[in-house]
Amino acid sequence: MELSLLLMKQILSMALMILMGFTVVRAGILKTEQSSVLSALVIYLIAPCTEISAFQVEYNSDRLQGLVIATVAAAIAHLIFITLSRIFGDLLKLSSVERASMIYSNGANLIIPLVSALLGEDMVFYTCAFIAVQNTCMWTHGVCLMNKREKPSVKKILLNPNMIAIIAGAIMFFARISLPPIVDTTVANVAASLGAVCMFMIGMVMGGVNFKEAFSKLRLYGVCFGRLIAYPMIFILLISLSGITRRIPEARQVLMITTMAACAPVAVSVTQFANLWGEGDDPKDAGSINVMSVLFCIVTMPFIIWIYQIIC
Repeated sequence: MELSLLLMKQILSMALMILMGFTVVRAGILKTEQSSVLSALVIYLIAPCTEISAFQVEYNSDRLQGLVIATVAAAIAHLIFITLSRIFGDLLKLSSVERASMIYSNGANLIIPLVSALLGEDMVFYTCAFIAVQNTCMWTHGVCLMNKREKPSVKKILLNPNMIAIIAGAIMFFARISLPPIVDTTVANVAASLGAVCMFMIGMVMGGVNFKEAFSKLRLYGVCFGRLIAYPMIFILLISLSGITRRIPEARQVLMITTMAACAPVAVSVTQFANLWGEGDDPKDAGSINVMSVLFCIVTMPFIIWIYQIIC
């Protein structure tokens, strides 16, 4: 319960940063379109620095075991979410945007700062497993789901800045290579800005949203319920039934990080894909779902982690 309260405080702190970004747009100081500059900084500079920095930890068997557990758990989570979205998507006639929104979470930009603040910078290491699995799924299944004409691209997976950083970081981790002190300090300082920059960016995007229109479609509430509550609860139930946290006590904290990523708001990439390949109301719906899920997660994430702590 204590961790859930700390999580809520941290999310509220990040929500205030979002409000700052929102305010500068609504006050006419900046335009929503200018958030693309921050987005580029995050994708090509700050996030890769964060992931490389995360791997700058001492190699040992416990960390390796935790990394394997986190990777397998992330793969299982995505398999479950994709399967459920296929079933419910057919039954409820969900659009590609609605299906993708229920599957893919913002497991990097939002979760890394939260894990760093709540559990310590060393634990950010385990978030890289979820990011790697999600990037692979996003550029294979996600691309096919959102654009029937586009074929999955191994090149796009491997050339994704996050994947390059994770692969480079993993090589240094397994080879036990440490960055020179000055470079390590620089990378760590850049990584430390991830939370604030991402929140400002989200706030600027929200500053250009028509909230009345965004919250007008009732079916989008169902999509947010699936993404933020139903899917994570199913994942938690499977963790509990597996008994892994009882057999391997160290796995409890690692899987909590995976659960945090699994119950995060909708991935920004879904909106980007909708803008590229969406039809009709797809781009508008993607933006609405993204905004709604960010606002709702202030309450749902602490609740999900509280449930995890009780039953796992």
